[in-house]
Amino acid sequence: MHILIYASPDWLMPSGFSPNKNDRISFVSGSLADMADMVVVRNPDVLLVAGFPDAPPLLAQLDRVCQQLGQTAVLPVCVSPEPEFLLRLMQIGVREVLPVDPMHWNGALDRARARTSQNGAVHKRASLKIGFISAKGGDGSTSLAVNMAAALAKDAASKVLLIDLSMPFGDADVYLTSKPVDHDLADFCKEVSRLDDALLASMVTQISSNLHFMASPTSFEKIMGIDPAHVEQLLTFAATQYSFVLIDMGSSVAPVTLRLWEQLDQAVIVSSVSMPSLRRLNQIRQLWENLGLSVAKLNFAMNRLSGKPDMELAQFERIYPQKPLRKLPADVLGMKASVVQGTALVDMQPRSDYARAVSAWAAEWQGQPMKDKSLWQRLRKK
Repeated sequence: MHILIYASPDWLMPSGFSPNKNDRISFVSGSLADMADMVVVRNPDVLLVAGFPDAPPLLAQLDRVCQQLGQTAVLPVCVSPEPEFLLRLMQIGVREVLPVDPMHWNGALDRARARTSQNGAVHKRASLKIGFISAKGGDGSTSLAVNMAAALAKDAASKVLLIDLSMPFGDADVYLTSKPVDHDLADFCKEVSRLDDALLASMVTQISSNLHFMASPTSFEKIMGIDPAHVEQLLTFAATQYSFVLIDMGSSVAPVTLRLWEQLDQAVIVSSVSMPSLRRLNQIRQLWENLGLSVAKLNFAMNRLSGKPDMELAQFERIYPQKPLRKLPADVLGMKASVVQGTALVDMQPRSDYARAVSAWAAEWQGQPMKDKSLWQRLRKK
């Protein structure tokens, strides 16, 4: 069972908590405002929340989590909650409240473990919408979006849709298939008012049984006819049909993409190790913040790393120490072969360093156990 502990930065894990040896413990320290954005993407079996006052802001964040992770047991640690506060917790879907003393947590965790076993550990949640943005043209958002989609689709329980919104003239299709694409994004937008699950299924390009694709328009006339409101409506509907909706947004900051930023659950800014790319990455981040969007949703990926020390990379890690930097190794020959064969690299060469890095990241978004250093040690280090 995956237990995620989300706590305020000044909260210290008290002694006396003894989880089951088969449990996987994750610990995330952050602000209350970022909690839902940080938690939903990890999709835990149990969410333990500690270090925040019993107040309406906590209720609002817990309500968001309960709505998006319907099968997750949400267990807030409360010092001395008022009856009205407890009633509101029950109304939003919180079944139990934990006392401060961790010696009394095991009963609630055992009950959550039993429910997880009965449900077959299958989590029904809102679709996770992930946007991929290139800092500059050619930095690799398309290759990452394609391979992430393919990696997520390796789990038979995940239904994945990849939308090529890199306009004009996106080319995600060349990484995915060698067959012609019958319908593109403009066709979907034209039919958006009458879309249902059957029509959507008949129009998408099926790469595999659980990986579907919407191509970018191939003519400038069709691109000019796309209404941003229709794209927004299309994404909202697609989110009801898929576990993951991935959008390759390319490097252009246009009205269509800007309207979708607010809908994203996660955004990945892909950069190469060059000063122009890093400068553009910083400009996109500033624009994101100026629009009032949550920084907790941002992810940074550094593409085509050679493994050699780099001054720009070190500078980036100093500027953004609060965000883990995803490092994607260079694989020029593999990417060329992927385009020639029309097959994602994670499918064609799953043991390559690039495929392993992307697959590990995909597993985190799916809430699957990762072979990594023990996070439980982080809980106890103080």
